Amino acid sequence: MMNKVQILALTAALTASSSLWASDTTSTTTNASSTASSPNMPYGDNPSLGRVLLYKTGKGLQNLGGSIQGASENTSQKMSEKWKSTKEYTAEQSVIVQEQTEKAKQYTAKKWQDTKDAVIGTNDGNVPIERAELSQPSSN
Repeated sequence: MMNKVQILALTAALTASSSLWASDTTSTTTNASSTASSPNMPYGDNPSLGRVLLYKTGKGLQNLGGSIQGASENTSQKMSEKWKSTKEYTAEQSVIVQEQTEKAKQYTAKKWQDTKDAVIGTNDGNVPIERAELSQPSSN
């Protein structure tokens, strides 16, 4: 009988201690997991599938927006650089065209004066073309 009492006491002690440990460990684990999962899961401990998908979609759109903004800033900077170089090139070409136009204008004015002098005559001693009858054709 003593043997049965000792076994009963030992069983009660082990059962009580293991249940105490189990409740302590479970509560500690539950607290630790909820504390650890809160920062990692901003949508809660036990969210619905729709809430998780909504959160993930929102994060994806936020990342996409950031990528688009970065790309547009990069493109804007490149376009600004190209526009600056285009303006410089255009200014250089404008100067060249003005010089060529001035040369062409001077050349045209000189040729016009030469032609006018050849037709009308000048006071420099050049004689205009004399008008006369054409010679008679020779009889061959």
